[in-house]
Amino acid sequence: MEGKTVLRPGITNPRLWHPERPPRHEWNKIRRIVLERDNYTCSFCGHRAKKYLNIHHTEESGDNSPDNLTTICAACHAVSHIGRNLDLGVIEIWESDKSQVDIIRYTREGVKNGKSLNQIKKELPLREGSYPPDSVEYANSLIPKMRDAPRGYLDEPLCAVFVNFKRWQIE
Repeated sequence: MEGKTVLRPGITNPRLWHPERPPRHEWNKIRRIVLERDNYTCSFCGHRAKKYLNIHHTEESGDNSPDNLTTICAACHAVSHIGRNLDLGVIEIWESDKSQVDIIRYTREGVKNGKSLNQIKKELPLREGSYPPDSVEYANSLIPKMRDAPRGYLDEPLCAVFVNFKRWQIE
């Protein structure tokens, strides 16, 4: 299954970082509705799993209805929020002719075949971008460009590459 949405490394506008959520029991009910509707499949990369899927807002509006939510795997969610994940050392940003989704799928397949993230990174066609690969400047550079937009995205060919993900987060 191809993902329904294009995945680009990005950040949420800082003014929207702490949205109000319904009480936990309501959120769990909404989450279950979205997971079932999406057949437990990431809307970005098409990965299907019964565990470790997240729910992601399609529009950063504070709307928690299922129409504004989609299923997303842990890997795609890390790409969607690069600032935090660069800071945690989970990802690096590189230029690549491979699409972001292809990098995620290649990484997932490599992990399943017993390769380390370092081995996988060495096999990818990567070039250094404007900043060092582990620099949060990639995320910080998006903030002034966003103005009032709810999200900002890195330009292609910049992609996130996983350097410190746990096995369960990528399988």
